[in-house]
Amino acid sequence: MNTYQNNDIITVALNEKEVINQLQHLGVQEDMCLEVHVSFNSVGTVIGGPTTFVDALLKTVGENGTIVMASQDHNNSEPLFWENPPAEIRLMNKIRDNTPGYDIYTSGHHLMGIVVDNLRVRKSTYHSYHPSCGFIANGKDAKYLMANQPLSFPLSMDSPLGKMYEKENSYILLIGVNYNRATGLHLGEYLSDCRNIILQGGAVKKSGETIWKKYLDIELDSSEFIEIGREMEKRKMVRVGKVGNAVCRLFRFADAVNFVRDYLKERY
Repeated sequence: MNTYQNNDIITVALNEKEVINQLQHLGVQEDMCLEVHVSFNSVGTVIGGPTTFVDALLKTVGENGTIVMASQDHNNSEPLFWENPPAEIRLMNKIRDNTPGYDIYTSGHHLMGIVVDNLRVRKSTYHSYHPSCGFIANGKDAKYLMANQPLSFPLSMDSPLGKMYEKENSYILLIGVNYNRATGLHLGEYLSDCRNIILQGGAVKKSGETIWKKYLDIELDSSEFIEIGREMEKRKMVRVGKVGNAVCRLFRFADAVNFVRDYLKERY
């Protein structure tokens, strides 16, 4: 005998066409270069799961558009800066010495979610190369965007984010997540010149060997992004809607980065 509660029963299930229609209603258009962050559980039931959802994203931007996602592994970064949880000092060298060298196909993608995993394994998806701050992209400009990501200052103007910043049709789409998940906003931190420079590190492969490679970065801090997002909404810079049960926000990439830059410059 089934003992389901009412809230256990699926009452709404989106198909691909419905996801596309809701994305279009939000303002996603053909030819967009779209940085996407998704909490898939927030959307609710999608028939076909993340495969249907990623298909819908790609079809909404069309053959001349591009879908970009962060594909990051903060486990392959300097353990001195780990949080939630931090690591004891006595473990620092053990972690550095035993972290596998980064591989675009087999390395972990820490807490990125099943939508990222689905896009990542598609044959037509391109990968940037960075041990902790990588990206994936699928679409017209994917190869260009993913090429030559620098090891040091990996989210700077020389990164995939910088290339998106310079494209008129670049946008950020948040689906069921808040502004502190928007990787593209970190570019505003770089442009503000108000963050400290730190010595980062990660395990990479070189000539078949795994080595711990040190590199420079800024001290990233997304704690103010939610407040910055609220300010952008007050200025009508953000389109807010829903896909399934998820609250969604769509905003122009360069405008948001410039807003972060100016906000931080004024504050610091």
